[in-house]
Amino acid sequence: MKNQAPSSTLNKSFRMDGEKRESQIQGSLRVARWRLILSILIMVSGGAGCAQTEQAREMETSGFLGDYSILQPGKEGEALLVYKNPQADFSIYRAVYVEPAIVLLFKQSTVPQEELHQLADDLRSKVIWKLKEDFLVVPKPVPGALQIQLALTEAEPSDVGMDIVSTIIPPATMLSGAKELATGTQAFVGRASIEAKLTDGNTGTLLMAAADRRVGSRSLDGSMDSWDDAHQAFEYWADRLAQRLREWRKTPNPATTN
Repeated sequence: MKNQAPSSTLNKSFRMDGEKRESQIQGSLRVARWRLILSILIMVSGGAGCAQTEQAREMETSGFLGDYSILQPGKEGEALLVYKNPQADFSIYRAVYVEPAIVLLFKQSTVPQEELHQLADDLRSKVIWKLKEDFLVVPKPVPGALQIQLALTEAEPSDVGMDIVSTIIPPATMLSGAKELATGTQAFVGRASIEAKLTDGNTGTLLMAAADRRVGSRSLDGSMDSWDDAHQAFEYWADRLAQRLREWRKTPNPATTN
């Protein structure tokens, strides 16, 4: 007859196997729980519409606008830094040319150049789309046209996973809040900065210049796209520019009409 294992050895083996199976079950349950949470969040973000962005409290400049001494802090609803030529009369412009947007970052970035240029193209496309509502958008500079130059000076994607977690889990939210107090931006969200200048197509006279920075807000909406915050910022800037020009065109400058 073969020797049988002592009962104590068998009991120990069964106990170890049981603990291993229990550990595997617990691990599977944790994975399943997180998958369920992420699935719910994906459905929520997919059906809730676009993410919202908010203006940062401060920004760095890139040199694109040249003389920044003429810019002043913007009022509520305006860019962080703004200049408007007091002699500008936007009512005379019927056509507008938007130059290809350039990438001129004020700090080093790990984002591939190709991706940055795609973002700059998207910024320009959104501006053109909004301006078409009021202007004839021309494909090249023409005499008498308003000329717009754009520079993408910052573009950082959100950390999608941490953006979701920090939205719903208090400790991560507290970390994000601490960063916001220190830097004016929240942790894990995307951010973008632009500088823009408007000039007269005939004389090259500077009519308006602005610099602004926007960051993602603490929201689940659109959070599955790491560049959603940047795209939403572009949408906001395009809409605000179109709205400002619409208002200014309705009010001719007396200094230029007399």
